Amino acid sequence: MLLSIIAVIVVLSPIVIIHEFGHFIACRLTGIGVKEFSFGFGKILWHKKSAKGTDFQIRAIPFGGFVEPEGQMFLEDDHKEAPKPNEFAAKKWYAKFFMVVNGALFNYVLAAVIFTGLIYWRGMPETDPAQMPAQVGMVVENYPAEKIGLQENDLITSINGTPIANWLELTQAMQKRQGDLTLTVARGEETLSLTAKDADFLQDKPTTLGIAVAAQLKPVGLFESAWLGVYQCWYWTKFSLVSIWQSISHKKAPDVAGPIGIVNIIHQATHRGLMDFIFLIGMLSLAVGLFNLFPIPILDGGYALVYLWEGLTGKLPSTKNIMRAANVGFYLLMLLVVYASYADIKRIFFAPKPAAVTQTADAPAENTPAQEGE
Repeated sequence: MLLSIIAVIVVLSPIVIIHEFGHFIACRLTGIGVKEFSFGFGKILWHKKSAKGTDFQIRAIPFGGFVEPEGQMFLEDDHKEAPKPNEFAAKKWYAKFFMVVNGALFNYVLAAVIFTGLIYWRGMPETDPAQMPAQVGMVVENYPAEKIGLQENDLITSINGTPIANWLELTQAMQKRQGDLTLTVARGEETLSLTAKDADFLQDKPTTLGIAVAAQLKPVGLFESAWLGVYQCWYWTKFSLVSIWQSISHKKAPDVAGPIGIVNIIHQATHRGLMDFIFLIGMLSLAVGLFNLFPIPILDGGYALVYLWEGLTGKLPSTKNIMRAANVGFYLLMLLVVYASYADIKRIFFAPKPAAVTQTADAPAENTPAQEGE
């Protein structure tokens, strides 16, 4: 339990700090004064005031944080006194727009840096079946591979006496299967001969052995890693938006994770290794950035729409209308949190037990290793 709590703080802290730092940097670049830069909420545990008047704070509850710019975001409709030059309301629409979106943009920067570092350190998964050795990554229960004793990391070198040099040749050989199948397998220092009888194969999947390819990582240079890191941000953003749109267009409830689900994901990541843990920070940072850009009142994206409107029309909506929209946005977010929490509880605590036979992979996915599934 303690490890999970520490993990949650370790994961969320850089995401929150980088988001608020993005707002802070935008304020500095546009000449907006900053009264407070706080990490966390609740009682102030430590604070220090800078020469420029910003009170940097660490608070007792290490979840969330805020940057408070000088002045008000929206002046009352009957406000007569002009705002001071360093106050938020005194700035042009594009400066205010930049300030509210820069937190999310910095979340994207953090995600891109993490993805770049992981790709450079570990390499990028090979996706060309012709370049991948026919090495077993996973054996699926109740399929022929399990019945004949294939194991993870086994290297298949021939099928019925025909040499197999890569995953593509293995897949092609499986497509031509007729009758029994004899595999020559290298397992460590041993060479084994394993035979799958025709009766071992499933009737509806007569060419499926029931294995997935072992991931093969190829070294990538720094500049290519940086490009791939940025591409990962684009890929996962596109994937998320397409998934949401498909749910809406098919009138299905979107598959979202709430606070309970996020904590559960972090808990699981703590047991899967350091690289997976770091990757999760990148994915959550990207998710926070994307979510904050949604044009929902009370989120950064909602405020960005207000300032775009100001840029197009030359004036802001009335303060009354902005406050009404913010209230609607608040209630929408509360409903989303309730729904996501319900979905989390249902998925985590009441999920049906998996069937004995799981689905094998089909075609190779984008930027993921190919799998047999033929």
